Amino acid sequence: MNRRRRATAVICFLSIGMAGCAISPERASPAPEGFFSAWAAPQGRLAEQAPNLNDSTVRVVVRPTIDGTALRIKLENTIAKTPVTFAAVYVGKLDRDATLANGTNKPLTFGGQSKVTLAPGAGIYSDVIDFPVKAFQRLAVSMDVISATEVSTHALGLASNYYAAGHRAQSESGDGFTLLPTRAQNAVSFPVYWVAALDVKSNATAGTIVALGDSITDGRCSTTDADGNVVPDLYQRWTDILAERLASMPKSYAKAVVNSGIAGNRVLEEAVTGPPALARFDRDVLDRAGITHIILFEGTNDIHRGSTAAELIEGTRQLIDRAHARGVKIIGATMIPRGQPEVTAREGFDETKERYRLEFNEWVRKQAKFDSIIDFEAEMLGGGTSAQGAQIMKREYSCDFVHPNGAGHRALGESIDLQLFQ
Repeated sequence: MNRRRRATAVICFLSIGMAGCAISPERASPAPEGFFSAWAAPQGRLAEQAPNLNDSTVRVVVRPTIDGTALRIKLENTIAKTPVTFAAVYVGKLDRDATLANGTNKPLTFGGQSKVTLAPGAGIYSDVIDFPVKAFQRLAVSMDVISATEVSTHALGLASNYYAAGHRAQSESGDGFTLLPTRAQNAVSFPVYWVAALDVKSNATAGTIVALGDSITDGRCSTTDADGNVVPDLYQRWTDILAERLASMPKSYAKAVVNSGIAGNRVLEEAVTGPPALARFDRDVLDRAGITHIILFEGTNDIHRGSTAAELIEGTRQLIDRAHARGVKIIGATMIPRGQPEVTAREGFDETKERYRLEFNEWVRKQAKFDSIIDFEAEMLGGGTSAQGAQIMKREYSCDFVHPNGAGHRALGESIDLQLFQ
């Protein structure tokens, strides 16, 4: 299909006397032995309301899903067309707000260097440091920014992140820090700046599960309260529920859960929110440390934007084949209803789109070469049929009849058979 764009990957390099990264053909370095991706925020677009961050500090909060004894973080400048330079980067345990727990803030290096410049489109992993990590205990990555014209982000972060004037990454104090602008994609989203992944050395898990999806997986509406306010720091995505359930399982299970959803994402075509699944599959999924399983929950935006079931099936088949070529199990999730009660609703499916959705789900269940199936559609059905002929999700699980609310996310997360990850 000539509309699709293929993946362009980034490889970072360190030359004598200077640190930096450059775009090159996709060929990611293997993760160190015993490391598993424990958190991620795949980048898809530039920050829309970023303050002037030259000579500032940005403090980003991350939440690992497994225990461990050492870590590394990945910085990316994936979307920007201009370089960004950091004077220093630190990681510490978060206490409250922007304040770190006393004595926990540790410096990170990149090829032995504190200073690092990311070229446009580039990304780099820090050197490994010993650091005690507890599942679900939040960490803060603090970056002293020398210069940044653009900010590459994960738009729908749903976590409070901070910035301050001057270089304060080494400081554990939250004094002088304020919240980063909270809006992205024309909604309150709490975006994540530059930090793309956290990998943890662990003997508590047998693998990493990567959830690849769109705004549903990314958590749109998962923390929206009864008054329509988006509340940060609640961690109520279906992937969060899954990670919490897996935490008590034996270490023979894959227990590290990484959310690689991007709001607005499609399988086939690029959107304003970022590259399609076909283009970002290596960087955001297959190259995650310790990956053993993928949960693929995509397609509603493809059909909404005009793709047919046949086109979506072909794109999905490519993702399945690429996962299997890397020896990774891939689990398919059925597409949930998208009918709208209101006749004029723009986001709802009509009769043709509903037919494509049902055709796709039938293929997922009976013909696709997935290793297993998760029937999310069955969990969400029950809201009747719209005037346009599309099924509507169960009312008590709906935020806007496109995205599940917090209760809906919990239902999805609790519906998954944990034996799939043994």
